[in-house]
Amino acid sequence: MDELQALKSLDEAMCNSYDVIVGNATLEELMVNKGGEGLVFAHNIELPPTNNDIESLLTYFKDQQDFERCIELSKLNDS
Repeated sequence: MDELQALKSLDEAMCNSYDVIVGNATLEELMVNKGGEGLVFAHNIELPPTNNDIESLLTYFKDQQDFERCIELSKLNDS
């Protein structure tokens, strides 16, 4: 896997985890919409997300300057 592909996989994992954690999509919806095979996540989808998972997503999206996602994750982190 080259560097560009690795970055795309990281972004996809972060976005998939974000969508599941904030409730934008269920695992089943992602599987249907994205074909199911090769789905990657930044957290263990078999367990509830931890504060560490949310912090990792926050750091990633801050670096990407995706502040709308940061706001949603911060709301979860505060509760």
